[in-house]
Amino acid sequence: MRTARDPGRRNEGDAMSRRRTRTICAVSLMAVLAPAAVGCSDGGGTPSSEVSRASAAIASARSSAQAELGKIKGGSQAKREVKAGRVSRDGAGRSVAPLTVTNRGKHTANYAIEVNFRDADGDLVDAVVLHLSKVPPHQPTKATAHSHRKLTGHITAQVGTAVRY
Repeated sequence: MRTARDPGRRNEGDAMSRRRTRTICAVSLMAVLAPAAVGCSDGGGTPSSEVSRASAAIASARSSAQAELGKIKGGSQAKREVKAGRVSRDGAGRSVAPLTVTNRGKHTANYAIEVNFRDADGDLVDAVVLHLSKVPPHQPTKATAHSHRKLTGHITAQVGTAVRY
C-alpha cells in the first residue's frame, strides 16, 4: 500500500519514472510513425497502393509493439489485470482509450500493456504499448492509451498483451 506523503512535495523517483515512461512512449511513437509517414506522400498512387501502405503501417505498429514486449524478461502474464474503457477522441482526432490496471501481485510492479485499436469490423487499425511504473498492489491505477494517428469511424480498444514485471 502506498503511504501518504506531503502533496506539495514530489518524489524524485516518481518524476523519473514518468519521464522514462514518456520517453519510451515517444520512441515507440516515432518507430511506428516513420514507416506510416512514408506512405503519406501524394504520389498519385492507386487506391490499392494506398490500402497496401495502410496495411503495412498497421503491420509495422503491431510488430513494433510485439518487439517492445519481447524485450521484457521474467515478467508475468497480466492481461486479466487490465481493463480497457470506451474509446473517445482527443483534440487532434486520435483515439484515446482509458485503462484501469489492478496489480494482483503482492508487491509494487511495472507493466507493459499492448493496446489494440479496432474498427467496427473488428480489423486492427493501430497498436500501441503503454508502460506504467510502480503500480501498487490491489489498488486500481488509471492510464490512457493514445492511437498513433487519427482513426475514423467506430473504434474500440482491446488489451492485446499485458506483462507485469
